[in-house]
Amino acid sequence: PHRSARDRHERNSRSSTRLPSLVKPLVTARRRRAEKVAKERERAPPPERTMAAMVDQFTAFVTENVRFSSEDFAILGLNMLGCLFVYYLMRALKVPDHSWYLTLYSSGVASFFGLYFFYHVCNDGFTAVLDNEHDITRYVAIFFIGYCIMDLALGSIHYGSLVTYDDGWSHHFLYIVILAYLLHNNMTPLFSVALVEELPIILLSFYSVQNKQRPSLLFGVLYFLTRVVFHTVLIYKARPFSDFVFVAGLALLLWHVEVFQGWVRGYLMRSHARQRLSFRSKLSIMTAMLIAQIGAHVYMVHGAVTDVLAKAGPAANPVAALHLLVFLYFLYRFGVVVHDVYTQNFIMTSIGRKKIIYNISWEDPAIDHTVMHMKDDDVVLTISSAGCNVLDYLCEGPKKIIAVDMNLAQLHTLELKLAGIRVLTQEQFFAIWGRSDFKVFTEVYRSKLRPLLEPETAAFWDANTHLFRDNFMYAGTSGLMAKLLCMPLWWSGLRDKVRNREPITGSGGIFFQFALKMCSMTWLWSVFAPLGGVPLEQLNLLSRNPEVFVERLVEVLTTRIWMPDNYFYYGYIVGEFSPEVCPRYLEKDNFAVMKQRVDRVKVYHGTWAQAAEEEGPGSITIASLLDSMDWMPPSMIAENIAKVVANMDQKKGRIFWRSFADRVHSPVLAHLKGQLVPTYDRVGWYLTQFISPVPSFQPYDPGMLECKGTESKPTNSFLDDVCVMWAMAKQGLQKTKDVRAFYKKQGTRYDGFREALLPGRDLLMQHCVPWVKKPKTWISVGCGTARDIEFVTGHVKASGTKVYLVDLSDALLDMARARVLELGLQTQVVLVEGDINSETVRKKLPKKADLVTCSYCLTMIPPWKEALATMLDLVEVGGNLALIDFVTREGREERFAQRLYKWWFAMDGVYFNRGHVDWLKAQKNLTTIWYSEEESRVPYTPYYPTHYLYCAEKTA
Repeated sequence: PHRSARDRHERNSRSSTRLPSLVKPLVTARRRRAEKVAKERERAPPPERTMAAMVDQFTAFVTENVRFSSEDFAILGLNMLGCLFVYYLMRALKVPDHSWYLTLYSSGVASFFGLYFFYHVCNDGFTAVLDNEHDITRYVAIFFIGYCIMDLALGSIHYGSLVTYDDGWSHHFLYIVILAYLLHNNMTPLFSVALVEELPIILLSFYSVQNKQRPSLLFGVLYFLTRVVFHTVLIYKARPFSDFVFVAGLALLLWHVEVFQGWVRGYLMRSHARQRLSFRSKLSIMTAMLIAQIGAHVYMVHGAVTDVLAKAGPAANPVAALHLLVFLYFLYRFGVVVHDVYTQNFIMTSIGRKKIIYNISWEDPAIDHTVMHMKDDDVVLTISSAGCNVLDYLCEGPKKIIAVDMNLAQLHTLELKLAGIRVLTQEQFFAIWGRSDFKVFTEVYRSKLRPLLEPETAAFWDANTHLFRDNFMYAGTSGLMAKLLCMPLWWSGLRDKVRNREPITGSGGIFFQFALKMCSMTWLWSVFAPLGGVPLEQLNLLSRNPEVFVERLVEVLTTRIWMPDNYFYYGYIVGEFSPEVCPRYLEKDNFAVMKQRVDRVKVYHGTWAQAAEEEGPGSITIASLLDSMDWMPPSMIAENIAKVVANMDQKKGRIFWRSFADRVHSPVLAHLKGQLVPTYDRVGWYLTQFISPVPSFQPYDPGMLECKGTESKPTNSFLDDVCVMWAMAKQGLQKTKDVRAFYKKQGTRYDGFREALLPGRDLLMQHCVPWVKKPKTWISVGCGTARDIEFVTGHVKASGTKVYLVDLSDALLDMARARVLELGLQTQVVLVEGDINSETVRKKLPKKADLVTCSYCLTMIPPWKEALATMLDLVEVGGNLALIDFVTREGREERFAQRLYKWWFAMDGVYFNRGHVDWLKAQKNLTTIWYSEEESRVPYTPYYPTHYLYCAEKTA
């Protein structure tokens, strides 16, 4: 319970004010009015249970308990008018970004008072300032409520799409509730002191209204000091006054930490190419910030725990434990920040700093040769990595090898190896790259190797000779990872067994068992993966079936390591290669051949797509792309594959790639119709490997992969979404579902809300559908507003496709018609109203089509089997059927969450049915090209229903 308003006012009147120039005693009329109402209620008889009596009772409750005077409301009204004036004045002055006008205004006022009260906190202490409420602190709180109201009101009118649920409505309503609580309990000094946290916002808004890039580092540091460190101190100082404020402050602190995490990730990603600060300086700043926050939090928690124990003794142990748990949770959250920065930035930072990542290539080239069949007229495009596979290919004798890499350090490694092949003896070459013999390296580097190197390569090795001194086998980040992971194996005595090629017996000892246990600790994967050059996106490919990768890792430790010629694990465990167990380029028999062919290797800094373009059309016969596409999004894969295929020999060309995934992981690659390579390799990390001869996936126009949609994205304001959700709720409660009326009422809000509700349509239309075949006819079943066609406008125009848009709703077709006119596709598009199962509709459609699609419509068609049969019948032989829709997750159909989604969506006439997918897979005349299931969040909920993407080719 808080002190009464009268007690607080009387104490404030007696105390010597510390804010002399800005305040006057607080008016107490509201308190006398509340006392009068309370006395009248005590004399009144019990009210009757009528509506009028209940209204009177509620009015009396509000009058008694809500302590807002007419003066407070007058100030609120005046500030709302002030916000209105400022907004339209700045708009009249044509200041660029009007969505930031009110934020600049409010943060400017708030920062002024925040600095004023922060000065008094520094001068008089927290308690002296927080314990004395004055009119000015109330006015400032009311001012901010007025800003929140007007920002939502004007935002809904002028920039509704920018007033989001999270950063707009939720944020502002939370502040309004907190401020109303503080005003009600005469605790507004807490807010006034917290206003110093607006300093980074005024910086942000000042640059944003001008559409200028903000000073990122200054903003981040200021944000961290005010909204994280200072905020932590403030909420603990406020704890003795109110538990509610303390809890609300913790919630805000969590939000501030998430924003800080986003800034750190963005700042580091934006600064890869900048040299304003050295990497060491950035790391030092981040470390200092984290230490400052942890230190401040430890100090405040210690004070809080000491205080509660001193007041309540052992009885307060649960409360003290709760404070410690809060601290540990925020320590964990900052650990998440560090982990996020590490996983998202480590590899790109290493590339930017020209640091070696791979000290050996971790792809088994023996597998490549079983399917590539290199000949002396082949031109091979591949990734350099550590150069091991490039030199292995050289042993096969192709006409030319283009070794590409984005990391200059990897190319410098290959160039040093090429120089060694040119001028060293085989014994010297093996001593350097097989045993990391630093003595031999120093003897030949200056005199023989350096003169053959490019200036930049020479400068790199001048600065990194220590890599050989410290053993190149553990150089680079992958070497560090290997060293850490090998420690349990060394402790178990495995080094000697591997050196002597003696299989492990029995259980292998406690440390070997510990190593096996580590394989199943999936949370460790994200710790070690970036060290090994495995991006988080690639690691996520294992998330669907992690147990498969666990089994593979265990099998590697128990079986593959012991293969007689497995130099991959031999080198890391032993610390060097032996003449008998080493890569082929280190074998004595191959050295003379490599000397003759060394000039066939071309080193290229860039991407393999750029290198392919430089070589020209028809020049490349083999593209060995390793696992580089595992971390690429579909759009990047499409862009790169388009350039490679366009420049490959159309008769002899073949594409080879590896993946962490247990199947083809991208629909773009699925259209290459790659053949799974089942050969048992020595590495074991890659669950799949594919070879795709270029003639096997013809017809294939790679130029279609580079076509674009409109890139427009329908957006709704929060109020628009509320209207849509209200319509959905009414539809759900109706026994008879009128689909036509349901969509007609939603009008232009339809696309904005469904952009997030119906995910994956862009992926289906742009990459699952094989536009490389240039379909001439396309039937879109349940087209709605023709949103799908916006994703592939460029594709439709480039291929000259005739499009038939079919839908039941005349209102949605009217919107589709307007969209088609806007896109300039009216000569290519025919709109058909009606049921796809209707004979009347069938007569308006072509007898056969090259492409039939259905986006989030099948689950709303009760006779779905008939609809699917109709769609399949419309597909021409060699054509494609593509669908996307909701479904219960495979293997989890009976779980509570899946049953909840099924029941919930059924209320709106959307019926999840696993039978749809089963029916499609059972059709013998359909060959599945792509099938995947993904989860995505329903807007404004914590729920993640599943949707599937399906594309198949009709074979008969």
